[in-house]
Amino acid sequence: MRRSLRRGLGLFAGTAALLAMTVTGAMAAQGPPPGKGHGGGETTLSNNLSVPTIMVGGGFTNVSCPAGTAGDLVVPTGEPSTGYPIDPAAYYYVQGLNAWQAQCITATSASAKAAWGANLTGDASLTTNSPIRVELGLYNADVTAPDLEGYSVVKLNTNALDRESPYGTLATGSADTGFSAVPTTFTATQQRVYDAGVTFSVQHEGTSTFVVPEGTPATAEINATGTVVYGYNLRVTDEGKYTITFTVPTVTLTGTDAGSYTDHSVSLSITVAGSRGGGSHGGHGPGR
Repeated sequence: MRRSLRRGLGLFAGTAALLAMTVTGAMAAQGPPPGKGHGGGETTLSNNLSVPTIMVGGGFTNVSCPAGTAGDLVVPTGEPSTGYPIDPAAYYYVQGLNAWQAQCITATSASAKAAWGANLTGDASLTTNSPIRVELGLYNADVTAPDLEGYSVVKLNTNALDRESPYGTLATGSADTGFSAVPTTFTATQQRVYDAGVTFSVQHEGTSTFVVPEGTPATAEINATGTVVYGYNLRVTDEGKYTITFTVPTVTLTGTDAGSYTDHSVSLSITVAGSRGGGSHGGHGPGR
């Protein structure tokens, strides 16, 4: 059974409230837009920012990023827990139980390379009447930017579904000597970028109908691995090809891992097959 050094429930209740992270400004959580798309992102109320990020035009509640220079790394608070299937003898600082924060910067502009969720560019089965996880990440494209520190977060229950497992970062030391976390250095192109004004759309190529209208605000989230991504749970009833387009108004795009892009937009065509009913295909895990 998983245990904490203090074995108390108060730690979870206190830090869960402290770590509530909601997107500010134009990126506030949206309800389902008109049409056949549904959802608005994953629950991220207790996830810490673990991957260093450049914030442009806004940010996340309880994530403090100084302007023009990187903020200090915030080391994990509280005591680590043990007994997780990944290594039952090891201790981990856990999302939702402990608080920490990677370095981040508030900037007026940035450049980035777009990366789509693996389920959209791989061999995952995308079918009608089942949730299709749409995710987009923005990687810093400024190769001259300085290295920044954060934490590597891993899935702690290897027997559980990605979305059901706890996630955490390794704690070194012992109960006798005390514990600490070892930071991870992220080079410039491993860092993430956030643009507060991102919008997106999804168009059925066969009918030209927008199942998610143009100009729909894209929801950003800090996912289970502590990474900033844009996420949406899409569900369509008609098979065929769909074009997903994200518009990034302030950050300049320099490339994409799939599809096509311009300076301020990136698009990807996906094929959705007919389903025989039920099931969750093209589902999602911790994201890009």
